[in-house]
Amino acid sequence: MSRFEDIYPLFHEYDMFAQTIELLKAPNVYKVMTPYGSFVCKRTPVKTGKIQFLGGVLRNLQHRGWEGAVPFTYTKYDEPYVEAGNQLYYLSQWQSPAQGEELPDQDWSEAMVQRLAEMHHLTQNYRFDDTKQIEPLVNSLLARWQLWLDQLELFATAAQQRTYPSPVDVVFLANHFFIAERAQTAIRLLGEWQEKNRAHSHFRLSIIHGFPHPAHLVTDDAGQARLINFDRAQFDTPVRDMALFYRTYFHFGGEDEGADHLLASYQNIFPLRPDEIRLLEAFLHYPERIMRDLDHYYNKKQDWSELQAVKRVEKDIDRLYRLSRWTERAFTR
Repeated sequence: MSRFEDIYPLFHEYDMFAQTIELLKAPNVYKVMTPYGSFVCKRTPVKTGKIQFLGGVLRNLQHRGWEGAVPFTYTKYDEPYVEAGNQLYYLSQWQSPAQGEELPDQDWSEAMVQRLAEMHHLTQNYRFDDTKQIEPLVNSLLARWQLWLDQLELFATAAQQRTYPSPVDVVFLANHFFIAERAQTAIRLLGEWQEKNRAHSHFRLSIIHGFPHPAHLVTDDAGQARLINFDRAQFDTPVRDMALFYRTYFHFGGEDEGADHLLASYQNIFPLRPDEIRLLEAFLHYPERIMRDLDHYYNKKQDWSELQAVKRVEKDIDRLYRLSRWTERAFTR
């Protein structure tokens, strides 16, 4: 019995058959060779309605001449996915021998902001233009940020009360004030932004990628960078993608000067409005990654050793200081 027995039958839906299958990224991503070329097959938790919508968006962009993303391969029934049992799969064309290898730091960041800007520009207000769409997004974010800030104080109290503080306790308490101040500033800025723009008549919403990471950018045979993995894509403010991008950029050791250049590159294609600049500032102030680290550690959501945990927290706090320093300078009012 083949360990890929659930993958082989999928290709009948494409009028193809799989010759060889290899696990590309455990446990859900496979590279499959067929007589018609090589494909990436992914098992995804995304619902059928979302795959249908995203497939339509990517197909529309391709028909308009944009090749900045790798679209889904459609079945013989013109569906962008295959259902097998209670699992959902989609297929995309393998791009080049280099697929699966991350681009160099400078190359991935420059290419990523350009592809994001192009996609945001081409899909702005793709479905509708309704100010009511922004309000629940902001309210949900404010509630989550405040919840994490309240939780941060509980973690600090617990750490202070230990007879023998752990290494993570020591690092966290040494930086507690800074982390809390970042979160409070972000909540204040987002609240001010919401109040000022509550009656705004025109918001820009776009299809955002949702996970701008070096692993989600590949080069095709022509050397052009293309986006992959749209599992977290949604209709949202394009600023969210840029906030996610900058957190990743600084996490991978990005420098201030490069960050300035990348923002300029993005805005050369898709200029941000003043209200969007303020929103980006609020997003970047929030210490999201370190909040997740502390949540995982103190609520025991990850099976980390103490050494793994303290190294992760120390690294992410260092990245937060660098991101915060750039944010303070870049968005000086």
